[in-house]
Amino acid sequence: MRKFIILSFILMFIFTGCKTTPQNMVNFPQTSEDKSDIEKEKPAEGGTLRINITSFDTLNPFLNDNERVRQMLNLSLEGLVTLDKTLKPVPQLAENWEINGLNIKFYLKKNVKWQDGVSFTANDVKFTFDSFKSNDVKSPYKDILINYLSSYKTNGDYEFEVILNKPVANPIALFTFPILAEHQYKGKEDILNKDIVPIGTGPYKISSYSVGREVIFERNPYYRGDKPYIDSIVFKIVPNENAMITSFQSKEADFTFLNDIDWDKYKELSNVNIYKYVMQDYVFMAPNYQNSALKDSNVRKAMCYGIDVDKILKEVYFSHGLKSCIPVRPDSWLYSNKIVSHSYDIKEANKILEESGWNLVKGIRSNGTYQLKFDLLVNANNPYLIKVAQIIKNNLKDVGIEINIVPKDWDNLLSSVYSGKFDLALMEWNLSYNQDMSTMFMTKGKDNFMGYSNSKVDEIYSRIFYDSEENSLKTDYQALEEVFLEEQPIIGLFYIEGAVMAYDNVKVVGPTGFDVFYNIEKWYIK
Repeated sequence: MRKFIILSFILMFIFTGCKTTPQNMVNFPQTSEDKSDIEKEKPAEGGTLRINITSFDTLNPFLNDNERVRQMLNLSLEGLVTLDKTLKPVPQLAENWEINGLNIKFYLKKNVKWQDGVSFTANDVKFTFDSFKSNDVKSPYKDILINYLSSYKTNGDYEFEVILNKPVANPIALFTFPILAEHQYKGKEDILNKDIVPIGTGPYKISSYSVGREVIFERNPYYRGDKPYIDSIVFKIVPNENAMITSFQSKEADFTFLNDIDWDKYKELSNVNIYKYVMQDYVFMAPNYQNSALKDSNVRKAMCYGIDVDKILKEVYFSHGLKSCIPVRPDSWLYSNKIVSHSYDIKEANKILEESGWNLVKGIRSNGTYQLKFDLLVNANNPYLIKVAQIIKNNLKDVGIEINIVPKDWDNLLSSVYSGKFDLALMEWNLSYNQDMSTMFMTKGKDNFMGYSNSKVDEIYSRIFYDSEENSLKTDYQALEEVFLEEQPIIGLFYIEGAVMAYDNVKVVGPTGFDVFYNIEKWYIK
């Protein structure tokens, strides 16, 4: 089972309340989604949605690192902000916010109650921050608080102030983690109690939990938003992935997660719909800039043209991926519509190399001093990436670039890249939801193991770090993306897609990688 990760660039095998509006205040009108399409379909109210989930250790967010449990808890728990389908931070428990340099003030909603009727206040936010920082807490959210925050405090019941310890791009997207009810946790023993069942402020509440058997969610009577159509959601706990699929096929469940990337085979099932979404797992090749040949941007650009990403996706990932030659998701609100990815084009790749002085000599291109011959490190335990590496090798041979595949176990691969002992490394990274890539691409970035340096990129990031308005942030990201497209500091390939599956009586399903139960209030059972 994949564990969820919310940090920037963690390498992995397998993440209007104010009367006045200052210039740097982000305000959001409290509008509800247009219901016209739903009303045309005459959604049915009531019923129970049955879902399968594999066994897990705990529901306690302070201890959980299971991605599916995180997704399940999204039904009940809310953060200061959440993410829409374009990864844009939108209000949840915070009504709006104000950014001044490293200072962020969150103005909290005043009409929020916990599922037991107790009012939500800034004290709950402070309690949550304090608890996630506790020494014995193992949650990945802990690292956000330690790595990014200098201090935080309440300013009355409905204002919470945060001081960052360093500049961060798009910092609001860091605060999507769940806020917990202070009055539920009587002490440290409750915070570390794996059997505790959290109460929330979301559209559903956990009404019962039978360990190893099921978790039942019912409508939260105190929810401030639109009343969900579905009465209850029952998660049946099964021992493994096979049992989850078998149970679904036997119609013991209406909806299930998919772990197998070859999900097209389930299209044969009668009355079943498959809903895919883009994950944060990005596949790319990282070059070592100490290698003089790879330091040539024309060589990197020729590689982008010379690799058939469509073939890789079709033959390795069953076409379940989203092509992107730069490390910003094409469906993100920060992605520029001016960006046109490099398509597979052998002629263009050869033309670029010829015009930049890389001539074919016995099948391998050379400039008279260096040959385009590289070792490509790849995770030996990732069968998908091994296959990707082989296709890359075959593709680049057609443009006179020789690739020698070097499989290494993950720890040795990391040791090699961070010590600079590599030419190229094929990697799968789980990128952070705030889409901050500065640690990899800034000259002094802590994850810049490639040795990449570009003063223009450094300058753009220096602006991004202090962008307090959406428009300026988007403008600067587009400037950054244009540099990435021109220089190709990495040879970007694609984002991996995930999916869920449901029978066609389940309506208005629209999962995202962050929340597969996105817009759950509008779902209904026909």
